[in-house]
Amino acid sequence: MEIDVTDATTLPEWLQGHVKDGKLNLGALAAPEDVTGLKTALSKERGNAAAWAKYGTPAEMDAKIAELTEKAKGTGKGADDAQAKLDAMKADYEGKLSDAQTRISKMHQRGAASDLKAELAKAGFIAEAIDDVANSSMMRIQFHEDGSAKIMTSDGKPMIGSGADHGATLADLAKELAASKPYAVRDAGKGGGGKPAGSTGGKPNQLTITRAQFDALSHPARAAHAKSGGDVVD
Repeated sequence: MEIDVTDATTLPEWLQGHVKDGKLNLGALAAPEDVTGLKTALSKERGNAAAWAKYGTPAEMDAKIAELTEKAKGTGKGADDAQAKLDAMKADYEGKLSDAQTRISKMHQRGAASDLKAELAKAGFIAEAIDDVANSSMMRIQFHEDGSAKIMTSDGKPMIGSGADHGATLADLAKELAASKPYAVRDAGKGGGGKPAGSTGGKPNQLTITRAQFDALSHPARAAHAKSGGDVVD
């Protein structure tokens, strides 16, 4: 796919070299490297550094802790005061570190939820069901130290899939969910015989689900199922 570029200088510098004869070939561009894990690690290190910053530079901190530790080895009020300062510094740091880790964890969760919803849409889930399916499936997503998603099976084991080291991806999870929840997936239909793809030959989609499956749907998803001509059996 090529697009016309009248002035290459308006593009980012790394793209300008790809413009030839006033055209930019998008198909020839290499896929951008995924630096999500690097950004997450950097963010975590910045949080750690900020938690310590008020105490001084690392060298100053080492000297101060060494001095307090030595004083705490003694006896009397001076030793007690030194130990109290050490305990207070530890508690303050651990509290800030815990807060930072909580924020990072929530950021991971929000990012994974958004990415999973996108994969569910690609897998064919109806719009009304995507939020419910994503929210109920978040328990199957854990995270590696670099912040990348680690997909688990329903019984808590690492899921095998198409990702690195044979681990599953969010796309793999979305496909599995689509197979297990056909009542929440669009009917793709089959072409041929004068019947256009996605068509049911003029008849409403008679997708049948159990009462338990229907009860598990949200109100919008139930309405969508009924509107599509779906049936419910006990």
